[in-house]
Amino acid sequence: MGFAAPLALLGLVFVPLIVAFYMLRLRRPRHEVSSTYLWQALVRDVEANAPWQRLRRSLLLLLQLLLAGLLAFLVARPFAEHPAGLARDLVVVIDSSASMAATDVFPDRLSAAKRAAIAALTDVPADGKVSVIAAAETARVIANEATDRGRITRAIDSIEQSTAVGDMTDALTLAAKLAERARGAEILVVTDDAGANVPNVSIDAAVKVISVGRERDNQAVAALAVRADSSGLKRSVFIRVANYAATRADRRLQVLADGTPVTARDLYLDPLSRADVVIDELPRGTKVVEARLTDADSDDEDAVAHDYLPLDDAAWAIVPPDRTRYILLVGPGTSFIVNALTLLPNVEVYGTTVDGYAATAADPKFAAYDLIVFDGYLPAELPNKAMLAFAPPQTSPLGEVVGPLTNPSLGQLPVDEALLRGVDLSRLHIAGDNPQFHTQKMNLPTWARAVMPGADGPLMYSGVRDGLPSAVFAFDIHNSDLGLQVAWPILVTNLAGELLGGAAGAGEPLAPGDPIELPLVTTATGARVTLPDGSVENLAPGATGASTLTFVNTHQLGVYRAEVELSPGESASPGTSGTPLPSGSPAGSAGPSGSPSTGGLPTTGTPDEPLLFAVDLFAPDESNIVPGDGGRLAALGTGDEAPVEAAGVARDEFWPLLVTLALVFLAIEWLVYERDGARRVARGVRAGIRSPLRRRRTAP
Repeated sequence: MGFAAPLALLGLVFVPLIVAFYMLRLRRPRHEVSSTYLWQALVRDVEANAPWQRLRRSLLLLLQLLLAGLLAFLVARPFAEHPAGLARDLVVVIDSSASMAATDVFPDRLSAAKRAAIAALTDVPADGKVSVIAAAETARVIANEATDRGRITRAIDSIEQSTAVGDMTDALTLAAKLAERARGAEILVVTDDAGANVPNVSIDAAVKVISVGRERDNQAVAALAVRADSSGLKRSVFIRVANYAATRADRRLQVLADGTPVTARDLYLDPLSRADVVIDELPRGTKVVEARLTDADSDDEDAVAHDYLPLDDAAWAIVPPDRTRYILLVGPGTSFIVNALTLLPNVEVYGTTVDGYAATAADPKFAAYDLIVFDGYLPAELPNKAMLAFAPPQTSPLGEVVGPLTNPSLGQLPVDEALLRGVDLSRLHIAGDNPQFHTQKMNLPTWARAVMPGADGPLMYSGVRDGLPSAVFAFDIHNSDLGLQVAWPILVTNLAGELLGGAAGAGEPLAPGDPIELPLVTTATGARVTLPDGSVENLAPGATGASTLTFVNTHQLGVYRAEVELSPGESASPGTSGTPLPSGSPAGSAGPSGSPSTGGLPTTGTPDEPLLFAVDLFAPDESNIVPGDGGRLAALGTGDEAPVEAAGVARDEFWPLLVTLALVFLAIEWLVYERDGARRVARGVRAGIRSPLRRRRTAP
């Protein structure tokens, strides 16, 4: 046995000092008396207070001596050495993804992983260096080549539970980079090894895995969506509930509209199955729908499955606004565009010619339009509205027109583009520019993203310009076969959702940790976001006049509320409400009635109409909490394990045991010193317990 701080043993000099205090007594004056019979008590007191008295047996003295010795040994930090089981340079990767919140081990898997990682530190050589990585949606280094065991322990304890899907590939790649700095380094992964994906990474170091978790039972809300029928008047809620357990489960599904219960249904889920529920009685005007799983009142003994992951028992969806939207089409009124727009629910389409646009724009009721569609035409001054433009003839704030495009070709489409969801463009053909129908070569603006990239410039792009959603097609619809394909109405539906605020950030749920672009008007000084737990985060634009703000703190599950902060006296959207009276109607409608809201993006986050967005955990790999044995992760390591002799020796310190003993001896010493008071307290407690019993016996 050795001592990490041997000089602390000098504290043992207090042991004889304590003994001396017990032997040394005060000197008192002597008086002769005729008899000591009546002075027996005084004689005993005189003997006890002699200058140096013989040491008597005393429990209090023994306890104080033991306590002083324990404290000295505690500060000296005694330890025992044993062969180290881990390398001198160790990288610890702790999984903190959503599945680690499962409660099949006490109190949850992440806490068990932390305990296992801290316990593994005893196998690290005394002079070893330890790096710690937290693996959630991204990898984060929280300790780098630390040698202080206390610091390493605090770093491990600081890891917080994530609600996001874990990215073990990112974490192991980072761990491999850290391990490359030292020869013979090892990587220790503490995880539940849940999920079906194997990280695509090669590691030139030995990988050891500590697996946590025991059970697989879990049920989850796997999907939640609100959809409108073709009329736009009826809203249906689609809910999917999955049972990942190997046994049957009975759960109750509750549906709430803006926090008010709407309906509840008991679900009887077979093993490893899912159930789809469609609810049509959603109250009109609902903004937020919540689906929640609770325990069902079931007496069925076969339904023995538990639910060990509470994170996926609730989901939220933002209901797209159901007010009527007004679209103005400026141009020749191409039938492909008109037909696709008129099929949209809750939309009324009006049209005007190029010559009649100036008069329509000068009408005060022009402010009621929500979207302006320009077909082969752009005015000298663009309206402060959401816009969709086809083959713009000249350069404008919507984009720079370089010239005609004679040989357009479609490039690689982005995989994660929301506007292309359900859209198949594999058979799209676009012709070059001709005298009647133009195809323009354009430069991609800084505010936009390429939805249909091309070899010589974007063929279609979209984004938020000065707080207004805008999209541009570089080609005339007649110059392609897009209008004849099934993809065309789907693409227009997706576009309308983004331009009118019915999709993208407003309606589709975000995954935990995903950023979201919050649109801003030019007069906005910032934005205020209220998180699901009620906390508020204030955001400032990155630059003066910025059209969007990026919000990244989406780690909580639930509904977020975003509002723009305006300069004094400014409004969020221009214009006043009114009934539009455009010239002509491409869709053949008789004209709207009432007073629709002003144009622009309806979810700009004004105080009257804040931007709502939901963050949900729809992740089968996280909800399927069946733990693995870690073998597939250990197989990723290609380095040879460092031999035990080369690793050195590890230390087992005894300070936890010594602290416990010191506290025990201190408590016993107090009880001995205050034994009279302790007896009175004990008698009072016994009397308090007996009094109710006596009253029960004597009660009639």
